[in-house]
This record gives sequence, structure tokens and C-alpha cells, in this order.
Amino acid sequence: MKKSLVAAWLFGEAIVIWRLVHRDHHMPVPGELWGITGLFALLGGAAEIFPQAGSVIVMAAWGLDVAGFLNVLPKGLGGQINQTEQAQGQGGATNPLGATQPQGAQNG
Repeated sequence: MKKSLVAAWLFGEAIVIWRLVHRDHHMPVPGELWGITGLFALLGGAAEIFPQAGSVIVMAAWGLDVAGFLNVLPKGLGGQINQTEQAQGQGGATNPLGATQPQGAQNG
């Protein structure tokens, strides 16, 4: 279980570092990595205090990494949500091909 938490922590750190280097074009300062390190340290402490919940805590740690990874992707889940909100704000529905139609328009 400890190895899984350490692996999840390292993967989370890699996601944060990649995002900063790729998007902001600078290496992270040490203080930017303390937040994620503290979060995973708390998860590790909870796993030590409550060993019965260890597998749930490890899954939560990896779930946080997956959520962070989806936001790292260029058109990840966050981009899809923004597209949907914009289409709804324009009063149109999005068809599978990505074009918008007015709400009153019918197919065919």
C-alpha cells in the first residue's frame, strides 16, 4: 500500500511539473509542490492510522491523479465542459459533428 501511495504522489508531482513547464514555460518553485506533497502526506497518514481503509485511500489518491491528468490534456474534460456551457449559453444544442443548431431547428 505504501508503494502505491508513493507512486500516486510521484505521478501527481509529475502532472503538476509538466503543466507548469508546458503551459507556463517555467520550472516550478519548491513552494508550488508543497500543496500536493502535503495532500499525499495526509493521505499516507490516514492510511497508517486507519489500515482498514487503506485500499480506499489509495484509490482516492489515484483518482486525484486521474482528475489532474484529465485537466492536463489539451482538450481534456475541462474543455468539453466549457464547450457544452458555451453551446447552452448561445441557445443552441451541439450535434455529434460539433456544429450548433438553434433550439427550434429539427434534423432532416
